[in-house]
Amino acid sequence: MAGLCRGGRGVVLVTCLGAYFLSMAMIYQMSPFFEVYARKSCGASSLTVGFIFAAMPMSSFVGNLGMDGMIRRFGVEVMMNVGLILLAASFLGFGLSQNVTGWLCWRSMQGFATAPIYTSISTRLARTFTGEGEFHRVVGLQEVCGNVGVTLGPLLGGMLFQYGGFSLPFIVSAGLHLLFVGISLLSICCKETKSGSEEAEPSDAHGLEAGPISEDPTVTICSVATVRLLLLSGISTLCLGVWGAFEPLLADHFVKILGHIDHTFIGFLMSLSAVPSTFAAMAVPSLLRCVRAKWLMAGGLVIYGFGSFSMGSWELLSPWASQIGGLLLIGCGWGLCWTPVLPSMVEAAVAQLKDTPADQGRHAVSPAVSSVFNASAALGEAVGPLMGTWLLPKNFQLGPKVIAIFLVVYAACTYFSDPGSEKGIELQTEQLPTQTRLRSVLPNPENPELEG
Repeated sequence: MAGLCRGGRGVVLVTCLGAYFLSMAMIYQMSPFFEVYARKSCGASSLTVGFIFAAMPMSSFVGNLGMDGMIRRFGVEVMMNVGLILLAASFLGFGLSQNVTGWLCWRSMQGFATAPIYTSISTRLARTFTGEGEFHRVVGLQEVCGNVGVTLGPLLGGMLFQYGGFSLPFIVSAGLHLLFVGISLLSICCKETKSGSEEAEPSDAHGLEAGPISEDPTVTICSVATVRLLLLSGISTLCLGVWGAFEPLLADHFVKILGHIDHTFIGFLMSLSAVPSTFAAMAVPSLLRCVRAKWLMAGGLVIYGFGSFSMGSWELLSPWASQIGGLLLIGCGWGLCWTPVLPSMVEAAVAQLKDTPADQGRHAVSPAVSSVFNASAALGEAVGPLMGTWLLPKNFQLGPKVIAIFLVVYAACTYFSDPGSEKGIELQTEQLPTQTRLRSVLPNPENPELEG
């Protein structure tokens, strides 16, 4: 851990993880109360609530399609802070709205705000932490921070709503976001002042600890979108899609089968899955020393499927056991299958580049790969609420079981297609001609200054 926080890398880690934590807490804070409030205040149906939930990830999907070019042009720090400011403004507007039209508009703006936030975070971490196993470790830490946000967000959101009304949770979270942006901008100013007054380590234009690596405009979303990479990105679509199908309905569902419970306890239940997900994400870097990434991703999807099956089995099991057990299994499966996906996608894209050193390849592909990953996740988060609010209210017992079967089938596809296998990537590297593998350390005949 100390190695990850050394020098400027510590600033990168704190700002990225802090932004991820705050945005996740803000996004999930309205889960315990919004459906009930929208139905009581303006008669919104479950399908309408599903459209409101889906508006954010759908606009995020659209925003991510061009985000790799925006990052190459403006830099990761600028795009991340712009996204945080837009997210704070849009959530404040959402909290002050009182009708479906306003909620849809502000929710869509939230999606355009999250696109630069998450893609910038993924890109910056991939470019900064390039050592052996470092990227897996920081992605695990990122998921821990996200899970803490998912845990605290609904819990605090339910409490603030219960004691202060609909607008208070959004006002508080918007204020915290703007405070964090101020701290982030201050750290950037201090870093620029320090680098101007004394000799600093070589860094790129965006403050990353990297060599003088220029952007490669030929590496785009289309160039990295191989079948293998898209199959890996489908895991993020499934993870968020399945949870997105459950999320808008869980508050009402818990009340129906568990009896009368208040919004604070509903928030606690909805955040329960984040606990095992946190521990699973922390364990992934250690597990990868023993097993391949494909085992974790496939096994995580199967566990996720068992959790979904349990959510619809309150007549087979007791209501409390089925719901709590299902949430814990979903969280555990999520942590195991989600955490290795982005590092595996980056390595798969780098492996496609010929005669390119690993650091340069990672720097080149990270914006495009991050865009694909976050766009896929946003697509799942958009489609999930629509499918869930359409199908699950008709038969909440059968729907989760069908979802479970699909997750198991995709787990089998993940395993047998061998995506994200780091050993497979290492084998490909070993099979390259010696001249190609050693190109970065051999004298360059086109540049005599590098010789001798």
